[in-house]
Amino acid sequence: MTSVCDSHSGHGAGQADDSGSSRRDVIAAATGLFGAALIGAAAARRVGATGGSGAVLPVQVAPGLFVLPRDSWGADLPPRGRIAPETVQFLLVHHTASSNTYPDGGGAEVLRQTYAYHTSAAKGWPDVCYEFFVDHDGLVYEGRAGALAGPVMADATGGSQGFAQLVCLIGDFSTVEPTAAMRESLIKVLAWLAERYGVDTAPGATTTFVSRGSQRYPAGTSVTTATIAGHRDMSYTVCPGDTVYFTLEQLRTDVHAQRTAWHGALWQAERLGLTAP
Repeated sequence: MTSVCDSHSGHGAGQADDSGSSRRDVIAAATGLFGAALIGAAAARRVGATGGSGAVLPVQVAPGLFVLPRDSWGADLPPRGRIAPETVQFLLVHHTASSNTYPDGGGAEVLRQTYAYHTSAAKGWPDVCYEFFVDHDGLVYEGRAGALAGPVMADATGGSQGFAQLVCLIGDFSTVEPTAAMRESLIKVLAWLAERYGVDTAPGATTTFVSRGSQRYPAGTSVTTATIAGHRDMSYTVCPGDTVYFTLEQLRTDVHAQRTAWHGALWQAERLGLTAP
């Protein structure tokens, strides 16, 4: 049996729009002073970020990585149930399997649609199931409530085996490749989470845990996995799409390289939120 990693009850796969000037490009181009890579990224993440009472500013969590808090897209959409803390041993990459052509409102609107579906009777989850989302402009969003503050437990199509933090690409990557901006942000989010929770990303790194239950690994099953894995490694699903899944080895290499680069930067871990609260 194969399931999909779905953010909507119906899916539409379209070509990702990587042409012209994105929100990220326009803002970054306007900031050519010292620290442009950081300031430009922060400014880019203000675009379209409203929580009902004005702009919601992004949070800088690592050099060059800014995350739009949940209030930027869902200040009026609180969780509908308790979200428990999680013990993190690995990171899991997903895609929404929704259209690559975003509605008006961009990635933030897709998140609102995802919330509506995930908290409906069809799924019955208390919130969006993924801790973080990345859109095709490379904008990063806090998804499940509390994920910026610390590790929270996820849900997943096919069952959540536990012990992971989920990073979800907004779109369908069965045949379409992620944009360069999306991939860059995915690398940074995974590197930050690995740094924050002490996940080993050295070449060949694995972890072993006892599953809490998924359609692939029933509760009580001992599971050994790469510390950066795809959803299909944990459930019978096509997620996160072939163009992402079959490049996971390179992604792991790039994530480890990003961590190495950050270790050489003159930044305090506490200031950047790299250490768990």
